[in-house]
Amino acid sequence: MSRFIPQPDMSADQLMECSYQAQAIISLCRFVGDNLPSNETAVPLGSHIDQALAVALELVGIMHDALESHEGLKGGAK
Repeated sequence: MSRFIPQPDMSADQLMECSYQAQAIISLCRFVGDNLPSNETAVPLGSHIDQALAVALELVGIMHDALESHEGLKGGAK
């Protein structure tokens, strides 16, 4: 999984793979969230969604760090 590759060493292909991984996690969470049952089963599912979104957020952060270090920030703005 690309999140274990140090971000300064990530290639463009690895950045894209990281992006696809984050996108897949977010899509899955949206699907599950839209189809949560209205009973006690929803609580553990909500916890799993939270964990999955934390991984997706980590992946997006890695992508941002890698892109900033490879391309630099345009205009020096953050």
